[in-house]
Amino acid sequence: MTDQTATVLPQEMLSVLSDLGLTRRPNNILLSGHGTSLPVICDGRDGHSFLLKWYLPPKAVQTYPAGSRAEDFARREVGFYRLLDSIDPERRELPAPRTVLVGPGDPPQWLLLEWLRAAKGPSEEVLSTDHVFYLIDKLQALPIDRLLGRRDFPLNHWDPIGYLERIRLMYDSVLFVIGEQRWRHMQIFFDEAVRWTDGRKPVLVHGDFCEQNIVIDENGNPFLIDFERVGMGNIDHDIALFWIHTNRNQDWKRNLIRRWFGARFGGDRIRAEWGIRTTLALLAMQRLRYGYLIHGDEDPRQSANLAMLDATIAGGAELFPI
Repeated sequence: MTDQTATVLPQEMLSVLSDLGLTRRPNNILLSGHGTSLPVICDGRDGHSFLLKWYLPPKAVQTYPAGSRAEDFARREVGFYRLLDSIDPERRELPAPRTVLVGPGDPPQWLLLEWLRAAKGPSEEVLSTDHVFYLIDKLQALPIDRLLGRRDFPLNHWDPIGYLERIRLMYDSVLFVIGEQRWRHMQIFFDEAVRWTDGRKPVLVHGDFCEQNIVIDENGNPFLIDFERVGMGNIDHDIALFWIHTNRNQDWKRNLIRRWFGARFGGDRIRAEWGIRTTLALLAMQRLRYGYLIHGDEDPRQSANLAMLDATIAGGAELFPI
């Protein structure tokens, strides 16, 4: 989530805050990274602090991921918190904010959570590699059987087959950018990826696992937040996103991915590489689609994202210099 101190709050949100007896903190408005919700820090009359997450209606000018429906972000996150409330209400199994109240409607208009007081200091000083692996282990240990078949829970499928289905929805937007030859190479790439990864046990996937969605509290304990993209599938999805999105130095990133591969040998190591590569291929295509839809031929990040796509398809030392 990012700071948006100049954002004007919807009048309906202000009414809900008043009805709940909450006072918003001045200059503490946030905005979800994909613009689907407006989280506001607020205080109750008893001195406790909360986060009211207000889900924003679809916008005609908003560019959403291919195949996504704006209302499903709220359904996914609220559905996941309801699941946690039923199997882990005290958040002993998965460190995450506790649910206070869920707003009415389908999808719900808002969600009230406990506010986690973050430790002071830059991320490089408070968030360690141990924290990253601890949270991924906790997330992947949760059972996924209770996520399936729920009408109110439009579950994301983060796996190579699901990635390819999403990429095919981008065809018209990205073909002009990547060209027919890259498109054919990518089809071959995913055929091989599915051959290597088919049959792997699916796990719970956060879907937006990055430093902005990890809170280290004042006691040094890590928590996960923002479950709007939660789903199931590829065991390597979350670490791949964290690795590519973090702004840490190259040595730190190299040690992170080396540790991920460290306990994997032979075929398991190859499958892990394919799991990461397919995640990055999806990310590169999403970035290229977004850049083309927003900037057209003038996308300033086009060359960098094409380079990431090419390195992902090639694999080897070009992608994993470890």
